[in-house]
Amino acid sequence: MAVYLHLLLVAVLLQPALSVYNCSSLYERIPDNTDLIVECGTSVITLEVNLCTAQWAGFDPTGLALNGEHNKTECQGSIDTSVDPPIIRYQLPVNHSQENPCRQSLQIVDEVPDPSGPFSSFSTIQSVIITGYIDTPSSDQGIISYSTDLYYHFSCRYPLEYLINNTQIVASSVSVATSDNNGTFIDTLKMSVYNDTNYNYPLMVPSTGLQLRTKIYVEVKAINLTGNFHLLLDHCFATPSSYNLTNNEQHNFFTGCSVDQRTSVISNGLSTNARFNFEAFRFVEHRDQDKSSIYLHCILRLCEPTKCQELLDGCTSSRRKRSSTPFGQESSDSAVVSVGPIYTTSKDSASAAAYGSEKPSGEADVNVTGLVVGVVFGLVGVVLLVLGGWFVLKKLSWAGLPHMLD
Repeated sequence: MAVYLHLLLVAVLLQPALSVYNCSSLYERIPDNTDLIVECGTSVITLEVNLCTAQWAGFDPTGLALNGEHNKTECQGSIDTSVDPPIIRYQLPVNHSQENPCRQSLQIVDEVPDPSGPFSSFSTIQSVIITGYIDTPSSDQGIISYSTDLYYHFSCRYPLEYLINNTQIVASSVSVATSDNNGTFIDTLKMSVYNDTNYNYPLMVPSTGLQLRTKIYVEVKAINLTGNFHLLLDHCFATPSSYNLTNNEQHNFFTGCSVDQRTSVISNGLSTNARFNFEAFRFVEHRDQDKSSIYLHCILRLCEPTKCQELLDGCTSSRRKRSSTPFGQESSDSAVVSVGPIYTTSKDSASAAAYGSEKPSGEADVNVTGLVVGVVFGLVGVVLLVLGGWFVLKKLSWAGLPHMLD
């Protein structure tokens, strides 16, 4: 009888709350993990909590708040009854700053990369882990309570290492949005190629391909980058075909501190974009083709400005100058942005005659032959003239000998 009275009392106490929102009997249960949906966006983390289970547990849905900030209206959720079941929606800015009143825990962690993945050359890679919770005000009134405290824990993992591959360009540039289930700090990674030092004019590749040693200017940008991060190119290289992990033929523009002599790194790790240039070349394996195709790829990372500078300062030491490993060998957070193909011509644009002669080779051969024949006939004439003179002198000397004897 006492148990029945207690249950009746609980039902009466809960009845006002249960009647506020139209909830199905399916949600008359204790809240569990399925009642929380988390979307890790580029700039905002969106959280949705099942309103009905929170209500059935005996709580006013408007009393739940982010990270214990129950007295701040911006940390309380908004109720959406247009969906089934109704939900309480929260939005938490990703940017960890003083202007973020609901605060959250933000931690950068080192992880071991997949040995078979594109970042296998790095000893570690980095990710940002953002954690937080939604809870109810603590039950601190009375001695006992028939309702549990609600506590929804969430986390978002944001990698600082990215791989974008096989993005093709023929003329100028391409932009590819990046996204994954875990969330990303970047709306778009963009690689563009230009033909001028100011990076104003997109590279226009003629139908016959670029002439060898043409300067190509490359810019990589992180667009709508959340948080105070800079973009650092770890490794930029070219392949004769589209990117895959089994590419054996590749030309390295730079890897960490090691830079190819025909490549110039203009800006790297100093802002949300990086720039470098190189001279057009051809892959030897295309020697039997009219054009050589080049696919550009860059492994890049996001890093805090001080961390980027620390890695770049390492290039001043003699040990790092000789290093051919990515910056990520110390602590990583990177990506491959790819563009291509860019075509270069395998034919010379013009040919010059030897020694500056402008005459056809056949005409030159005729002139040389005539000269040789003339010289030969001239020498024969001189020899005959000398022999003729000798015979004349001899004849005269014999004719005058009797007179000398008289």
